[in-house]
Amino acid sequence: MKIDFSRLMTAEAKAANALAEERAAMTCSRMQGILVLGEARWAKVLAYRDTATWAERIVVESAGDWVRNSENIAFFAWLLGLADGEVDDLFRAAAADP
Repeated sequence: MKIDFSRLMTAEAKAANALAEERAAMTCSRMQGILVLGEARWAKVLAYRDTATWAERIVVESAGDWVRNSENIAFFAWLLGLADGEVDDLFRAAAADP
């Protein structure tokens, strides 16, 4: 029996794949997202909206369901200075408290 070493995955690669799959499935409603962000963080988003471009205001005002891997969430993360892990944790919290 021969082992095809090219198909073996490291533990790190398995973890990265599992995280990518988890992120692909992460969604929450706008209300869940706002509640999990909390009043202070959401206030930052709303304050930014007042100085934002038209397109950025549309993103803030019209985002329906929030999808972890979307450009809208990447924008919110950038705006709030959130790391990827923090965004993941917020989505996990939103899923835990429907």
